[in-house]
Amino acid sequence: MPIVLPHLVVRVDANDRISVDLDGGAVTGEPVGRHALGGLIDEILRRRKVPVRVEIIEHDGTTYTDVLTPPAPESDPAPTATAEPAAARELPLLYEATGDGFVPGEDVALAVILRHSSSDGDGHVRHMIEDRELPEGGEVVLFGRISGTTHVVRGMG
Repeated sequence: MPIVLPHLVVRVDANDRISVDLDGGAVTGEPVGRHALGGLIDEILRRRKVPVRVEIIEHDGTTYTDVLTPPAPESDPAPTATAEPAAARELPLLYEATGDGFVPGEDVALAVILRHSSSDGDGHVRHMIEDRELPEGGEVVLFGRISGTTHVVRGMG
């Protein structure tokens, strides 16, 4: 029987945004910025703990394929007898909440306030939200702590 590795497929669109699938299931709900790719791959390798076949399909049709291995495991004091629930091992589906018009570098809150991040040099902010973090109805609010700029982002789930 052949060895089958988890298969991560990354599709890059014309706007340099990516959609990511793992073994045929979506990892990102909507396309996200390409800069998120490293973190997504790292998280998948860390959770799977096995090599993963990664295929990146560029907008022009160019394809890159590689097998990436997870980092060496951190030393565990002692293995526990309790198994991790299946739901905890599944990768979360991610959604993106973006907004413009913030003061460059200001803290922007995501309400229900789950975390803060700083806007970039152009006053743009980007938050990644796991599906299990979304409130019923998939609506969040971005609020600039200095500018008072507010965006309601709807239809995220």
